[in-house]
Parts: sequence; C-alpha cells; structure tokens
Amino acid sequence: MKGKITKLLAIALLVVFSGYTATVSTLSAEGDVAIGAAYCLTGALSDFGARFLTASNIAAENINGNGGLNGGGKFSYVIRDDATNAQQAVQVDTDLVNNAKVPAILGHCSSGATIPASAVTVPAKVVMISPSGTSPRITTLQDNDFVFRTAPSDALQGVVLAKALFDKGYRKLSIIYRNDAYGGGLAQVTSDNFKKLGGTVLALAAYEDGTTDFSGQITQATKDKPDAISIISFQEAEGLITQMVKAGATNFDGFTDGTKDQDLVNRLAKVIDPKLLENKIGTGPGSKPSAGFTEYTKLYKAKLPGEEPFIFSANAYDSAYLVALAALKVQQLGQPVNGENIRNQLRFVANPPGDVVTVNEWKKARDLILAGKDINYEGASGDVNFDNNGDVSGPVGVWSIKNGKISDDKLCDVDINQPDPNKAVSCK
Repeated sequence: MKGKITKLLAIALLVVFSGYTATVSTLSAEGDVAIGAAYCLTGALSDFGARFLTASNIAAENINGNGGLNGGGKFSYVIRDDATNAQQAVQVDTDLVNNAKVPAILGHCSSGATIPASAVTVPAKVVMISPSGTSPRITTLQDNDFVFRTAPSDALQGVVLAKALFDKGYRKLSIIYRNDAYGGGLAQVTSDNFKKLGGTVLALAAYEDGTTDFSGQITQATKDKPDAISIISFQEAEGLITQMVKAGATNFDGFTDGTKDQDLVNRLAKVIDPKLLENKIGTGPGSKPSAGFTEYTKLYKAKLPGEEPFIFSANAYDSAYLVALAALKVQQLGQPVNGENIRNQLRFVANPPGDVVTVNEWKKARDLILAGKDINYEGASGDVNFDNNGDVSGPVGVWSIKNGKISDDKLCDVDINQPDPNKAVSCK
C-alpha cells in the first residue's frame, strides 16, 4: 500500500509542479488566487488525502485551462499535510493563515482535524471547506459561517447504518469506534437509531488514536455475545480486525466511510481468511447518477486508470470548484478576494436560483459570472446546496464486500425529521 500511495502522490504532485500550484510569493498576475489545501497526505487517512489532492488538481486544470479567473488569473494551492492529526492540522492552518495568508482552505480529511483547526481559521476569517468531515458536531460549531463541507453529516449516515444492520437480522449490537469527533458522533447516532428500531446495543467500546492493542475493546464488545460488532475506524481497522479474528470474534459487520477502501480489504484478505470478509456491509456518503458525476468519473479515470472514484474524492473536486467560483464572483464584483467575501458568495454560486453548471464547465460558468448572471453549481458529488450551517444534504450509500471487492449496492435518502425509524430511510 505504501508504494501505491507514494505513486498516487507523485501523480498529484506532478500537476503541482507543472504550474497549477504555487506559493503565494510566486503569484504576480492580476486575478491570481492561491488557497490552502490541507489534506491527510500521511497518517491513517493517507489513502484519502492522495486522491483528494488528485481531485483538486483535476479541478484546477479545468479552471486554468478554460480562461482561469478574472483577467486570466491562475487558481492554485498552497499544499500542506495534516498527517491525519489534530495538532498537525492546527499547525498547518496556522502557517497557511499567518504566513501564506490564504483566504480559504480545502480540508481537512477528518472531523477530528477539522474541528480543532477551525479555532485557527474562524477568528482569522478564513473559509474552511471539508470534503469529508462528517461529524454532527461540525453543524453546531460557533464558526461565524466560515466552515463548510461538501459531504453530508453523519447524522444521516448513522441512521442508514443502523437500518442496514437491523435489516440484516441483527438485534444485539456492539460498536467499537475511534474516540474522536468522527467516531464518537457516528457511534452515538448509530446506537440511538438501532435502539429506536427495536434493537439492543450491548457495548460502545472506544479506543484512542494510535492504539495498537485492541484487546480491551474486543473483550468489552464480545462480553455479552452480540449478533454483530460494528467497526467505526480508519486504517487501524486492519489491526483491529486481525486481533478480533485471533480472539475468535468473527462477527464483525457494519463498516463506515472511513474503511471504504479496496486497499484495506486487500490487505486484510492477506492476513485473515478472505471468506470472513464476504458479504460484510458498510455505509458512506454516495453520489447519485448525474451528468456531473459521469464527467468526473471520466476525468478521474484519466488520471488514475483502472480505479473507480475514491470515496469523497468527488466532494474534494466540488470543494475546490466552489471556492474558485466564489472567488471569480468576488472579482466580478470588484471586491478583494478575502475569506469574508468568498464566504459571502459561496451560496450564490452553489445554490439555486441561477443557470445550472456542472463538472468541467468552467468556461460556461466563467462567462455567466463575468456577465453578472447567477449560477447554480451542481457538482460531482451532488447538488451541493449549502444550508444555513454550511452543510449539504445527500444520499448515503450501502456497500458490501463481494468476491473480495467493494460493491456499491444501493443509495438511501434519509428524512431526518421522520419520527418512525422504519420510514426514515428509503433505498434503491
């Protein structure tokens, strides 16, 4: 895996050094805009970060190859690695705010990095837009409307995960989860909704980031003989599941977006009996079939042949595109391109009303904006219509492992206001 990630980063960084990414000091042409890209290029989510950077660079190529910003200005990134670590996220955002002086930051990959880093960006009036921070806690951040995300909250995913497990026949559930904003929030939503459906949650076993010995959590989760043990984790799931199998706990089932990774499945199949992975299910934000997603898939496969779009990579593309659209609108209004002005224009370029533009339609969007017309960007990941909290809605996918491969089985819509848990989720 390490070799594959290194190759992916090399592909992404090739774009960087081909002129689509630069530091602020190299930007001199009127209309140029550099924003931060603070992704998890190393650490537990490095599989994600490499693809996010590739997706962001695909967006920049389309923008800069079709007229760029106002006056032909270039759109570029100041890249930093948050190492999938909260403290590192704070450090890199401090650098991006104080030294690079960017007006916006793409990131972070995890909620556990996004939330603490917002304590740096919000007071500085710098927009943060995460492609994959899904914790319900992000919705209620006191962020003065400077924190956005292009992936739906786990307030939705947890409802679908609970229903998928209940529909599979499980009635007694334990959950092992990473003890951070992502894992804690998703575990609680899943637990609450599983109980609403009539199930019993026997244990919520938390572990800290960096844990390598999961014996305590395994003992806690298996003690009362659950039908299934759901796992809410990142790449450490490899060690956790390996230890579970050695302990005789093969009833793990119910994964989430943090482990929807074919590389992870491949590694597990080498250290445990692959049959133990068959028909295990998971959930994660999905993309409905659309012209935007079809076009994005084509662009993605041109960069990474043989690979389907990685989870949340479409959201990373949309995040970059939306910031560029907002920056162009700010320029058209004759205003300085700062965080406050980008924030004020994000909903105007993302939400209706306006002429619809989608993936790889920068020239159309540019012409409309510079003509003073409203646009409504419908992206690769979905409609990306921001609500008052900077959140988007969207479907949640249910996936499974079949013949050793991750299979996307269905997409589910969630009515969060539906009191009947059996009617809250509709899938097809």
